[in-house]
Amino acid sequence: MIWVKQPRSPETKLGSGHLPNTPNVTKNPFSEFRELLQAQRRQLLDEVREKIAASGEGLGFVNQSKITDDDGLADAAAEMEVAMVIRESQELQEIEAALARIGDGSYGACSDCGNEIGPARLKANPSARRCLHCQEKYEHAQGQVQKAGP
Repeated sequence: MIWVKQPRSPETKLGSGHLPNTPNVTKNPFSEFRELLQAQRRQLLDEVREKIAASGEGLGFVNQSKITDDDGLADAAAEMEVAMVIRESQELQEIEAALARIGDGSYGACSDCGNEIGPARLKANPSARRCLHCQEKYEHAQGQVQKAGP
């Protein structure tokens, strides 16, 4: 029997467990959350587009004064509409930030303490940036700041 040593290709690594010329396919453990976040983003963008189209057609809350002849009601409705747009914009920013964290590999780690964010929390809120403990501390601190404010 004659042994012939063949040169290794750069794709073949010792102890890698992969056959030569087979792609090393690893599934991103957060692909499920990426899909959830992308679905949330699409839904939110669709809602924003519908609101813009409705307000452009004169069906938005801003035009309530024409229907009700009540400027106070129209102002309140306009303020609600602006608040909803701001909230949706913030939610879109949170989704984009979570997608960026998935991309850079920091998704699933608490931004405050570095510990893992539990899978149940991520399923409930895929854009979560803090573990439950740190989120509670953050909200408590925000409540203290708001109470101390004007």
